[in-house]
Amino acid sequence: MKYIDLFFFVFILGYIIFLVGRIFFTKPSVMLDSDHIISTKIQKYDASQIECIYMNYRRIGFKLYGKRIVPMDLCFYFKGDQEIAGVEAVREWAARNDKEIKHKFFQSWV
Repeated sequence: MKYIDLFFFVFILGYIIFLVGRIFFTKPSVMLDSDHIISTKIQKYDASQIECIYMNYRRIGFKLYGKRIVPMDLCFYFKGDQEIAGVEAVREWAARNDKEIKHKFFQSWV
């Protein structure tokens, strides 16, 4: 029984370290092209797959059709000196592709 408890403890501790490392040491960036976006995992999403864009303070997320929460690779934020220009670029992309921008809290998954 001790070995099983030790295994679960090490597994949970490793998972927590992985999540903290991913949150603090990855640099989220999403590339906006004319009619598609490229996520942080280098996956291409067409504009027709995007339902809307969520903005919550500095955090921005692209919600896909048919999904309840925003994928982690489609969430990002701008650094302080890039925020104004970046938010304007997202607004222009949304206007070009007829996507609604919603200013509200949103959930994302790992």
